[in-house]
Amino acid sequence: MNSTSKQAYKINIKKPVYCEVLTDTAEGTTYGAVKSLGDAQQIQVTAVSSTGQLYGDGAIVDSSAKLTGLTVVLNTTKVAVEARADIYNYTVTNGVVQVQAGVQAKYIALGYEVEQTSGDSEYVWLLKGRPQALNENVQQSENNITYSTDQMTIDFVKRVSDDMLQYFADAANADFTAEQAAKWFTNGPASIVTA
Repeated sequence: MNSTSKQAYKINIKKPVYCEVLTDTAEGTTYGAVKSLGDAQQIQVTAVSSTGQLYGDGAIVDSSAKLTGLTVVLNTTKVAVEARADIYNYTVTNGVVQVQAGVQAKYIALGYEVEQTSGDSEYVWLLKGRPQALNENVQQSENNITYSTDQMTIDFVKRVSDDMLQYFADAANADFTAEQAAKWFTNGPASIVTA
């Protein structure tokens, strides 16, 4: 990777998608179909690290930190009923979603695109995470219309197959091709997208 990247700054998140992690074993990881999560508003990705410090003679003589997971908070305009039922294993009967205590969400991969000032985008896949229960923020409208939103927190862990947590690429870098960008969200992230 010898080329340099164009100067580009992140300005917008869009097109959040997900797919179910079907299997994850030493032999490999497989994913279901890629589906929409609605319209994105904001995403926060926080590294989960394991840290340690070694003291000797009353001072720190070594310090270590390693990445062990990722916590993601995704805000969307609204997560559709079909996506909620799918991700959280809810039963739907005659259009009524039945939320039962104790039902565990599926492991999913989360993908999204980040627009940049250069006109190029970053492309992201977070590979294996289990969502916490969906949070909603609903307010009454008073003098003006107040929109309500959905918030999903997802705890991402390493894959069993290869210890991977995330794939990302930046189209501002010449090594990442337009062909790769076009195929990024076609399938789940079982492997990196090549030209």
